[in-house]
Amino acid sequence: MASTNTTEHLQLNQWSGTDRPKMADFNADNQKIDGALHAHTADGAAHVSAQERAAWTGAVPVLGSYEGDGQPMQEISLGFSPAFGIVFAAGKNPFQPVDQTTVALRAAFLAGGGSSQAALVTETGFSVLSSATPVSGRVAALNEAGVTYQYLVFR
Repeated sequence: MASTNTTEHLQLNQWSGTDRPKMADFNADNQKIDGALHAHTADGAAHVSAQERAAWTGAVPVLGSYEGDGQPMQEISLGFSPAFGIVFAAGKNPFQPVDQTTVALRAAFLAGGGSSQAALVTETGFSVLSSATPVSGRVAALNEAGVTYQYLVFR
């Protein structure tokens, strides 16, 4: 005997104390559940494709930091070439005057098509520069020894 009551959405059996369940009732409920789950999982509009998931995962920013080692250049390995990003010295003025005509660059934008003066995008991350020789009144200061730098990059 089918149940006295059914669930709201799939009308699955909900037996009460006087109902006498039969195997056919359970089988019918299983068919309804199987059909509903199949319809849901087969609905491409309701689910994200593998390509969409990969694109969304790629849009998640990567945050990190590194310690300056004082060398003219340091490679920061990310495992990918960033499409865009920013790097800066934590707690430091991003454009620190050195003298009346020179500024130390402690911040830079990263981009695949070209970056700020003190940084370069590579195939596996980015490189930061440190130099006391001014170029157009600016010195690269993204790898000063003992300074912590932070970055935010996008794939």
